[in-house]
Amino acid sequence: LAQASARAHSKPAGRSFACPAPKPEAMAAMAARPGRGLALAALAFGASVTLQGCFLSGIIGGGGSADQSHGAGNASQIDSSGPAPAPAAWSLPLATRAWGNGLRLAVRASPVAAGGEVLQAQELVLDTGSSTLAFCDSQFASAVGDAAATNYISCNQYNPGGAPTGYWGRFFQGPVSIAGGPMVNDAAYSIMTAQSSMPCENGLQGIFGVAFKQLDLAFSYENLGAKMPHTCPSQPATDTAEPLMEYIKDGVGSQLLGIHWSGSEGDDTGALYLGDAARTNEHYTGGAVVGRAQLGEAGWYDIDVQELEISSLSRVWDDSNFQCSSSSSGKACIMDTGTPGVVVPKDVMSFVNELARSGQPLGSLTFTLAGAEGEAPVKLAFDMQALLDNQWLSAGMGSGIILGLPLWFWYYTVFDIRAGAVEFVATHPQQSTTTTPMPADSDWGFGGWRRLSGAGAVAPPAASSPLVV
Repeated sequence: LAQASARAHSKPAGRSFACPAPKPEAMAAMAARPGRGLALAALAFGASVTLQGCFLSGIIGGGGSADQSHGAGNASQIDSSGPAPAPAAWSLPLATRAWGNGLRLAVRASPVAAGGEVLQAQELVLDTGSSTLAFCDSQFASAVGDAAATNYISCNQYNPGGAPTGYWGRFFQGPVSIAGGPMVNDAAYSIMTAQSSMPCENGLQGIFGVAFKQLDLAFSYENLGAKMPHTCPSQPATDTAEPLMEYIKDGVGSQLLGIHWSGSEGDDTGALYLGDAARTNEHYTGGAVVGRAQLGEAGWYDIDVQELEISSLSRVWDDSNFQCSSSSSGKACIMDTGTPGVVVPKDVMSFVNELARSGQPLGSLTFTLAGAEGEAPVKLAFDMQALLDNQWLSAGMGSGIILGLPLWFWYYTVFDIRAGAVEFVATHPQQSTTTTPMPADSDWGFGGWRRLSGAGAVAPPAASSPLVV
């Protein structure tokens, strides 16, 4: 689900697209705000620029009245006042649902109607690989009313060259209620006008991105039609932070976000912790703290992978074998709840396959991450037999690495936004444990193998090999 100014997939690149040229009044308004400049640099694993996503939050101000011909109301310019101060702690329940032949964490949220009524809660895919809050139900647009409409749209396309996947819809601004959590005032969110192959079925009703603002782009309004277009607009008007991240950063107290997954499918199988709750819950206090790694904010939750080792044969790949940098958007190795498995370079996957066929003990797959400033490197071990039993391991086309949803089965994570660090707490023993295996030819849908192309592309599962998802 990672959406970025350039976030492509493994299939042959389709027509490239970007986002309408910034209006002069928007540029002037942005220039007048310290630290609010446009971030239009491409975020890509490689040189290919074929996927772009757009999202808007409350950072645009000044300039112009609503364009009534587009149906926009009083919110044609997004208010910059930001959300109300956050409380010290929140604990939000998460569900786990099967979608796109993979498991996804889901959170419940809903916009507030024009009359103040909280609309029916929607179950949304929780995604650390994107920064969009987008609802599938197009009828919400009339419920929230023209006064909440803006003169901007979100337009995202995925899987270029393959089956059409994506959506477009107008941005709205107003309160959003998060089940078990805060009411986010002045949240910017999109309501889909048209979509193709999005998580709008099997009980899922949209996406809830919790990544950083570099993945959020907004386009000036234009009607793209009742069907998902072949291309999105070419120039973004601005970038921004998604509502929950804006809420965390603008709130009082600690800027902490914790994610837990039990490894099971169903209701209440995970949790999202905000603020102080991230370090006072049972998963943190009852586990063993492994260490604190450096966390990048180049859009994704970026990490520096220094080394990868297969313990049973002491086979090691050092950082020269993959492109990872927590400070470079062009060399991203990421932690992504929207990817149902762990993605490694092809040569690593080939070695794992050979090892499994030989009948030798598999041992663990260990990633060494650069430590937070002044701290030692962090070693994260994954039981390889469990990865294969659950078909949680896949090969990438390039040198990028994605630590997907299985990361949260073995490790509770605390993202310390202010400190630029991520803390890992071991919660499950390193032994083979089968949960819900996916078929060998499973299509991971919005998983990272579909979103990233170029030097760090991730290939679709190889159905010819029973060991590769």
